[in-house]
Amino acid sequence: FLFFNISTRFAYHVQPSHPNSNMSRAVSQLLKRVLMVPPTHFTVEYSINPWMGGVVDKVKAFEQWNLLKSTIEKEGIEVLTLEQAEGLPDMVFVCNSGLVLNDKVYLSRFRHKERTGEQKYFLEWFKAHGFSLLGEDYPGFFEGGGDACFSTYDTLWAGFGLRSSKDVYEHVKKLGKFDVVFCELTHPEFYHLDTCFTPVDEECALWYPGAFQQATKDEIMKRMPESIAISESEAKAFVCNAITIRKTVISPIGVSHETKDQLAKRGFSVTEIDMSEFMKSGGACQCLVLKL
Repeated sequence: FLFFNISTRFAYHVQPSHPNSNMSRAVSQLLKRVLMVPPTHFTVEYSINPWMGGVVDKVKAFEQWNLLKSTIEKEGIEVLTLEQAEGLPDMVFVCNSGLVLNDKVYLSRFRHKERTGEQKYFLEWFKAHGFSLLGEDYPGFFEGGGDACFSTYDTLWAGFGLRSSKDVYEHVKKLGKFDVVFCELTHPEFYHLDTCFTPVDEECALWYPGAFQQATKDEIMKRMPESIAISESEAKAFVCNAITIRKTVISPIGVSHETKDQLAKRGFSVTEIDMSEFMKSGGACQCLVLKL
């Protein structure tokens, strides 16, 4: 095997963590590896969402990032890393780099010019690690795992309206065979799907209804009838920007006792991590992780 980072040009090929026979099982039960970008050059230098502002404590940001990484690793997940390029402070939010299914990735095309410089580094990493690249050139915008997520690998939840274009999902379908469930986002504070919706298992998601158009609310409850609606205060604490691994929900601090109780009834425990430095830029746990 070979290894790759910004300074060396060697490749290690990532094997699919979700073979076709498991397509109807929850992603949370199948996940084996993720990609993260350490916050070496993380700052808040511009504002492209309503949350952005404040001065980043870089030492604290690294502590929070390392705790998230080690918590994920303790759940048995392999964490691969890509070094952050200088001058691209939001590159830490690697979830937005693309959408992965098996050995394919559909690459992101960022809406805001401040993030477009990230694209070449992510493309380079995916190519070096043996992924088949899709979406190197297409009309519209697509912000990867920030707006699109699989609850099972045969169901894609497709956020659009604020960052990603609805039409782009016709191209994203080239990744494989799966149903596409459109989710129209209408609240500017919840600009990506992963800020207001996160699948927990096949029938349950944590979600904030106030972020969605009515038809989307109806569809979520139709397809995931056991979903848990969180409060506005939880939503603003980025509780939906969580990662579920097996029976553990890794979330920013702020999960209510009621939500914890509802998750416990489904067999899930909650691990809360301080994500305050990254919330200054509008991101938290899930934003910092790309599922491979």
